[in-house]
Amino acid sequence: MSLRTRRERDGVWRFELEPNRSSTWPQTKRVLTAMVLLNGLIALVFAGQGLWLVAPFSGLEVAALGIGLYCCSRASYRRELIQLDGERLVVLRGGYRLESRDEFARPWVRLYWQPQANRGCGSLRLGSTGRFLEIGSFLPHAERHRLATELTRLLDRQWTTSAPQSAPDTGLNREMGL
Repeated sequence: MSLRTRRERDGVWRFELEPNRSSTWPQTKRVLTAMVLLNGLIALVFAGQGLWLVAPFSGLEVAALGIGLYCCSRASYRRELIQLDGERLVVLRGGYRLESRDEFARPWVRLYWQPQANRGCGSLRLGSTGRFLEIGSFLPHAERHRLATELTRLLDRQWTTSAPQSAPDTGLNREMGL
């Protein structure tokens, strides 16, 4: 599951968004190691038959595969945390560490669905006063729709309790890797 929603004790709503991972980094390293060994064996067989020029290209192939697997694995570890209380909405983004933090005044926040013709589903944009950002770009369409429904319901709701005085990102640095 890539979207988790929960309400904390002090009335803060928290949405945790992360992409679905098909494999962990250790599993990816094992696959890459198997490919290195297989390509190395193939290169040795060809080199033994006098076709030594296969070896450098085999190495380039494995290097390209390794770079591709690393980039895909790194992208699968990114996260977005959205916290909503009575006064503000905070969006934290990052992977292993906190990369960006955006804060909006809750009464002015608007949620827009921006359809895109070249892709099957549109983008979900959140913001106020001319500053908007896309959220949940890696979520499947159904989960993005569920996120939009929940956020719209909470943004339209009147809050009767005052906002907690703690900082909205308390403890998130630990979760984001800081």
